[in-house]
Amino acid sequence: MLTADLIRARVVKGEVRPRYVAPNDEEVRALAGVMAETFRAHLGKRRAELDAALAELTGEGTDYLLHRGLAKLLFDRSTYEVRSPIEPQELRRAVFEASAKVHPAVRVADALHPVSRDDVLAQVAAQLGVEPAAVEQGLYADLEDEQVMTEAPDLAGEALVQRYNLALAQAALLRATKLVVHLDEGDPARYRQLFRWVKFYRLIHRAERAAGGGWMLTLDGPVSVFQQSNKYGLQLAEFLPALLLFPSWSAEAELRWGPQKREVTFRVSHDDELVSHLPDKGAYVTREEQWVLDRFAALKSPWTLAREGSLIDLDGRGVLIPDFVARHPDGREALVEVLGFWRKETLQARIELLASAGPKNLVLAVPWKLRGGAEDEATAAGAEALFFKEVIVAKELLERVERVGAKPAPGTEAPAEAAVKPKAKRATKKKG
Repeated sequence: MLTADLIRARVVKGEVRPRYVAPNDEEVRALAGVMAETFRAHLGKRRAELDAALAELTGEGTDYLLHRGLAKLLFDRSTYEVRSPIEPQELRRAVFEASAKVHPAVRVADALHPVSRDDVLAQVAAQLGVEPAAVEQGLYADLEDEQVMTEAPDLAGEALVQRYNLALAQAALLRATKLVVHLDEGDPARYRQLFRWVKFYRLIHRAERAAGGGWMLTLDGPVSVFQQSNKYGLQLAEFLPALLLFPSWSAEAELRWGPQKREVTFRVSHDDELVSHLPDKGAYVTREEQWVLDRFAALKSPWTLAREGSLIDLDGRGVLIPDFVARHPDGREALVEVLGFWRKETLQARIELLASAGPKNLVLAVPWKLRGGAEDEATAAGAEALFFKEVIVAKELLERVERVGAKPAPGTEAPAEAAVKPKAKRATKKKG
């Protein structure tokens, strides 16, 4: 992701306008291809060598922000490691101690200074049982310039340009106080997919029917979430590629821009032709969700637990998309919603909405840090609160499901998605 100093954008009449690169700009695509190839050519080499090659490639070009931005995206997708037979810190300690005993150790020994630098390195190498060249190589191997590339980025020139444009928009969202998205009317499956992503990234949100049709989705920005602004900001920015999968949409963000934190806006829509790198596979099972499904199935209860993707309209003031639905052979059902980055006041408003417009067979899984008063509020809404710290305890979930389970009213049954079978356990090899 691009840092603040690498954003190519201008502010016009209070609106931030990123300087996107034209996807069909052959010169830029050629540059991106050369830069990607330069990274691949330095696989197994020191980062200092790559930096030198990139500096030569940039030359006297005036658009250094573009060069540095493309390089930043490639660096983010590269892997580097420290190559040294012994921890560099231990090597330096041994060399400095040995050098202090014969100070001064000079580069070339003479009559006044009989001990050279090479003599010290040879002495330390003998003590540690390695070659002098290994001591020389590993002495500062933990510095960034000395680290060696072990995995090169797998990005072609065109893909790199697309990722660059996306990164410009994402960098703007890192400074958002609020993001309002208008979703045009579309396939219900697309709505379910998008709201799944909202919940996956645990974004603070509210949704309501838009006056002209579709839905209005309001997301809190990282600048408004003081305690977790960095992590939350990254998750909001990472949500943008998921939004791009929705066919027709537009969004407006309120930003705090620049050192003076100016209040500006940023607009983006499907017309900007940004390209998502996410595979369009529809709904999928996260590791945490699979964990709950596996543990619930292991209880061998008559209740079954499945992922439920149906969108429930909360009287036009919001939506509920349960994370799971539990079903009993006698026809009873219970819905389960897992809350994420909600603040206490936001959670209270959410529960009040569920009390007036939500289903009564609902279990709310609430992070432990939000427990203050939420249990009474959830009960008043006709829902059961289940508090969890790291993971949801399946046995406690089953107890809540038993309490709130009810038969749906005739004609209101939600179409069930296929239950996700527990993954078979496979033997894993221990590393090392």
